[in-house]
Amino acid sequence: MNNPMPVVMYLMGLDAAHELLSPLGFRKLPHPQGVGSSLYLGEEALLHSTGLWYRGVLYHRPKERFFRGPIPPYPPEVHPQAEPLDFQEGLEHFLPFLRGYEEAVRALRGEGRGRFLRRLPPGARRHLGAWRALFPEA
Repeated sequence: MNNPMPVVMYLMGLDAAHELLSPLGFRKLPHPQGVGSSLYLGEEALLHSTGLWYRGVLYHRPKERFFRGPIPPYPPEVHPQAEPLDFQEGLEHFLPFLRGYEEAVRALRGEGRGRFLRRLPPGARRHLGAWRALFPEA
C-alpha cells in the first residue's frame, strides 16, 4: 500500500513533543477517557497518537484506514456509524490540510524535515517513499 500516513503521524508526534502544535493553532487537551496521549484540537482537525481527524474524515492509525464520521468518540475509537473510505479517497481529502500543515511547520522551523526523516522508526521508514512523493520539497 502506498501509505504516507505513518510518516505523517510520526512527524506530528515529534511536533507535539517539541511543543510546535500550539504555535500551529492546536490546543492540547486531556483525552476524555484518559486513553493514551493528549488530544490536540485545531480549527478543523484533531490529532491523537492513534488517529487524525480532518473535516469529517478520520485516519485510524491502528487499522491504517480512513473513515467518514463524526467526532466524538475520539481516537482510538471509531464512530459506530462511520463509513469506511477507499484509501485514495481518504488521502485526497487530507491533502490540502497536510500540505498546509507542512508549509506551516517549515515556516515555523525555518527548515524542512530532512534531519527528522533520517531517524524514522522502522514502521514509518518503510512508508517514506510514499511520503516523499507527496512532499518532495521537504
